[in-house]
Amino acid sequence: MINQVFKFISDNRNYKLSLGVITSKLAGKTILAWGAIDADSDDIWVPELDDIKHSWSDAQWTSITQHQAALFDSAYQRDFSHEQTRLSFN
Repeated sequence: MINQVFKFISDNRNYKLSLGVITSKLAGKTILAWGAIDADSDDIWVPELDDIKHSWSDAQWTSITQHQAALFDSAYQRDFSHEQTRLSFN
């Protein structure tokens, strides 16, 4: 999906690349997704959001900072390593 976003921002120079999260309260899920934000209007373009809305009708995308992305990655790595440890003892 990032390739689509790169192409979009190369064709729409007012948009800037941004990492964000797609969240759904109904599904109880959060995923990382690349998007583009218009510098003047804050309009967004997130190709993955349109696909996900078919399954998660309440899905929303929110841009995140580098610090927030690092925290998200740390939490994922912690959960992943915990799951790997649990599986190795079973």
